[in-house]
Amino acid sequence: MSPAKKVALSVVVSAVLMALIVHLVGARETLQAAGQVGWGAFGALGGLLAAMLALQAGAWAMLNRTIDHHVPYRTLLAATTVGLAGNILTPSTYLGGEPAKVLYVGHRRGLSYQQLAGTVLLAKYLEALSFLLFLAGGTAVAVVAMREVLFGGPTAVLGVTAVVVVAAALGAFGGLWVSLARRWTPLTHLVAGIARLGIFRRFFRGLRGKTMRMERQASRVFREEGRMVLPAFGLFVLTHVAIYVKPLLFFWLGWRVRLGPGELGLIFLTCQVLLAFQLTPSGVGTLDGGLFGMLAVTGIPIAAPQCAAFLLCLRFWDAAVVAAGAVLAARAGADLLTGRTGMTEEAQTQNERSDSSD
Repeated sequence: MSPAKKVALSVVVSAVLMALIVHLVGARETLQAAGQVGWGAFGALGGLLAAMLALQAGAWAMLNRTIDHHVPYRTLLAATTVGLAGNILTPSTYLGGEPAKVLYVGHRRGLSYQQLAGTVLLAKYLEALSFLLFLAGGTAVAVVAMREVLFGGPTAVLGVTAVVVVAAALGAFGGLWVSLARRWTPLTHLVAGIARLGIFRRFFRGLRGKTMRMERQASRVFREEGRMVLPAFGLFVLTHVAIYVKPLLFFWLGWRVRLGPGELGLIFLTCQVLLAFQLTPSGVGTLDGGLFGMLAVTGIPIAAPQCAAFLLCLRFWDAAVVAAGAVLAARAGADLLTGRTGMTEEAQTQNERSDSSD
């Protein structure tokens, strides 16, 4: 089955699952709740999503400057939108669209794919570091604020799980930080290991050298360009803040439901863990079930129709990003076919040498 057919099939499955979930919650109740939301709450979700894209593009711009890539911000914002569209459609909201970002900027501005991939890799590392730190802090606050609920009787497994998540997040944060600081190359060893297993051996052997160069570039910039890396890290932290406050603004503006730090921490933890392993676009099915179950067990004062309305609004804005990303990618593809790209001969030669090396 072609990639296009797989995407189409996943979209159809998502639509069916969404309709089934709305039916189980109650179509009338869900639509009524959606009608009560108001433009303020609905627009807040779109505004926070736009802010997240803007912050990610800003962080990427800072990292590009460390290797003398002065890419216009609008180009990076467009590429970030294309990348997020890819993430929404693939089995993780964190990974999947990065190659599209590299290709988009490389052809638009005539830059080396490998150097761009190095900045994207460092951006993902910084995003992961900030996410792990934010996840650990938010979950720790939730454990303290809702300890009676999380460690009471049958829900004790939730409390233990939350504590394990905090410890694992802090451990992963420390490991990734040390890996960057000491120029370790875990991805290179992973690629080499796959090659030794005989899985597409020739491809992964060729990929090993490119991966090592990208990791070394990311590590060098991390160690030597703190004046750019630290602000970029701060911008990524703000992207997580934008995600964290989505339910706070939505339910307050929609129904004047107040959510405390503990409740927001649990919602953030549930959503982000489930979206990291989504089986359908925007996590339709898995995210819904996990969020509904967490709300029911912990007693957070959000009714099922209100939660369904929240998820429907999130999916609307996700669909808007996918549509925007498709339009931008189509334009870039048309420019490629007609030869209207910013690729210089020097950059094209460098990319061809990189593709043929190793």
